[in-house]
Amino acid sequence: MASKKHDRIRLGVSTLVWGPDLSAQDKMERFLGEASEIGYEGMLPFEVSVMPWVDRPADFRKLLDRYRMDLAGVILRPTIDFGTTDRLTKFMAAVGGEVMNISGRDGTKAEWDIVIPALQRHAEIAHKNGVRAVYQHHTGWIAETMEDYERLLADTDRTYLGVMIDCGHATKDWPGHTAQEFILKHPEIDYIEFKDYSPASDLRTVVGRGLCDWPAVADAMRKIDYRGWLVVEQNGAFGHPRIGAAESFHYIRDVLRLGR
Repeated sequence: MASKKHDRIRLGVSTLVWGPDLSAQDKMERFLGEASEIGYEGMLPFEVSVMPWVDRPADFRKLLDRYRMDLAGVILRPTIDFGTTDRLTKFMAAVGGEVMNISGRDGTKAEWDIVIPALQRHAEIAHKNGVRAVYQHHTGWIAETMEDYERLLADTDRTYLGVMIDCGHATKDWPGHTAQEFILKHPEIDYIEFKDYSPASDLRTVVGRGLCDWPAVADAMRKIDYRGWLVVEQNGAFGHPRIGAAESFHYIRDVLRLGR
């Protein structure tokens, strides 16, 4: 399936800013309350954070509604446990989650011919259950550079595995290429993550404080008329996570001219 069609950009935030595991009810509610108060509309947790609710989607939907939030997607750490992917994506569909972000634990380039069919299988399961799967290019993983990622996209079926970009990893890992270049090359892009990068703070950089050319990214998004989820996925925070998440939120609204 293609990604769900939206009539505008929707801003979400990854739970990673608050921590990788928010499976405890109090941690989840703290995150939801603070993210909603900032103005975010949606969340992107790791699968571990939603597993306590995976067989109780109605309860999780009520929790989201309490804080006026939606489930933009879930980050899946892929293994060969396809049964968990089936349960997870059924839960996501029931809650209204849209994007399964396949991220990490994916082998080496020497194992390409083993790993790619496994990633494809995860994507096929998501498709069957009404969820759009994408693969996140990442430092040190099987698709790190832009060339790696283009190869992965060429070796998988777009019917099942969609296209995304992580602007922070593109800035860090794609020498000679840019996030805006990739966006313009792939107007069919399903999902975008805003993360910044600087040598001093690596990928824990607040959006707007690093090396990514955000005005150029925003211009590329306007040129392809991107509409859908845009998720902030800062790799942790210096100080209270709410402070950096709020700064990123307001910077993004300004650079994208949202609400004007």
